[in-house]
Amino acid sequence: MSLRNLLTTIDSQIPIVALEVLAPEEATIIEWLTNQAQSKLKSPVYFWNLGVSGLEKCDLSRDGELCFKPVSEYKRPPQEDPLIYIFKYIENFDGEGIFILGDVHPFIGRNSPVLSWEILTRVKNLYHRLKPTEKRIIFLGQNIQLHEDLVRLIHYFETPLPTLAQILEHLPYYFEYLHSSAQEQEVEFSVNLTDAEMETLARTALGLTLEEVSDFLRLMCKQMLSDKRVTMDTGLIPRIVEYKTRLLSQMGIELCKPATIPFGGLDLLREWLNRRRRLFTQSALNLQLPQPKGVLLAGPPGTGKSNVAKNIANILNLPLLQLDIASMLGSLVGESEGNVRRALKTAEAIAPCILWVDEIEKALSGQGDTSGVSQRILGNILTFMSECTAGVFVVATCNDPSALPTELKRKGRFDENFFVDLPSEPERAQILRIHLERFGISVEDEYLEAIASSTAKFSGAELETLASEAALLAFEQGRPQRVTLGDLEECRQTITPLAIQDAAAVERMREWAKTARAASTAIADTPTTKSIKTARYRNMN
Repeated sequence: MSLRNLLTTIDSQIPIVALEVLAPEEATIIEWLTNQAQSKLKSPVYFWNLGVSGLEKCDLSRDGELCFKPVSEYKRPPQEDPLIYIFKYIENFDGEGIFILGDVHPFIGRNSPVLSWEILTRVKNLYHRLKPTEKRIIFLGQNIQLHEDLVRLIHYFETPLPTLAQILEHLPYYFEYLHSSAQEQEVEFSVNLTDAEMETLARTALGLTLEEVSDFLRLMCKQMLSDKRVTMDTGLIPRIVEYKTRLLSQMGIELCKPATIPFGGLDLLREWLNRRRRLFTQSALNLQLPQPKGVLLAGPPGTGKSNVAKNIANILNLPLLQLDIASMLGSLVGESEGNVRRALKTAEAIAPCILWVDEIEKALSGQGDTSGVSQRILGNILTFMSECTAGVFVVATCNDPSALPTELKRKGRFDENFFVDLPSEPERAQILRIHLERFGISVEDEYLEAIASSTAKFSGAELETLASEAALLAFEQGRPQRVTLGDLEECRQTITPLAIQDAAAVERMREWAKTARAASTAIADTPTTKSIKTARYRNMN
């Protein structure tokens, strides 16, 4: 439901609603509700939670600021349960009013360890008894999971994260507020941002609440204050990226930096991505073309799936978010699912973007999960993928597709399931060149071809290790950035590929690959025409 329908619902003799709100926005939402209730419904607003000593009346000062005034008539006896008493007080209250009750939902939550059947029953009674009155209740909080007895009685709403347009509207307003505050403190305040730079700042702030944007701007005023002067300029943009990164990491979302190492090979995957990069542009959106949903990348460990995920952000020119489901698992019932839902909503607010879920099978396999948390998280992700139209491209990587739930890997869930196999001989030469060039090392093509022919069953990660070890060996022998084929061959002999150590697992994965799409053109490994011995001899002269 949309938040704009909340007042209509309250005004339609529906006595109790639940409103999910991000914690930083609670005061803002209470202020908005107070303003709307007073102006449109002509009704007073009251606030209560376990943290306040009594009931408070919400009001707006002359400058529009929210203020709370204690209700003197509210006098709870010391021995009375505070929750029971507030419900009794509302039922017996003589008059009209909207009562905002904060953080009550755990006591009426589905499978909650603090569920109170007495409170649950009182809520059901209130629902029916308040209908003919002008008294309304709003349950306000985070991660609201109502008990089954209440789901069809209490209408549920949630406050969305602000859009780009809302942030663009908020920035000038808040800059003006900061300017007025600076004048009072005799500080020179100026904003040196063009319209395009202001839009970039607003777009970078997507995923934050308006209150968090305001907190950031106040913090920057303090950090950028110099000689009684503050200038808001393009320096805000990298700083808000850092600020947002810290906040998102606390939610289990990492705002990743673009990939610095390209991936080698995988020409079919690269071609598939390049054909879809323009679908995230405004021109494609204007034509209402369908947005790509995402890809599943499965393959043996070390084949570069994580590096590919980071490179997809570069190819599609989109910001990259990594969803760490393991860090979102909470001990309270419903907490894990709530954390995942908030993370998905954040990704939707930042869209268009890449949402990367690494080793997705570990979080969603359900092995050892008797509470059904994995299944509910899976349901949240599947619903999000099917309903989200904002341009969130999900990239899921997987080492063991057999552990994935059937619902996730069926055809059509992702746009495509790609199998990332061990690199072919030409791909191995390309991968070695990429990693050697990272150390400023240039090796002739014929030597790369020679070592590539002797590294069958090596993964991309093992080839990276080979390049690193050879660079270290050359450095130790006083030949920095001068790697020979002999160095590469010597280091190769010390590495036993995982595909040899666990050949059965790789073969099982290749069996699954028959149902997926190959990420690279199948090129049969053929013996090189140059022997290792000949190449090493020529390299030593």
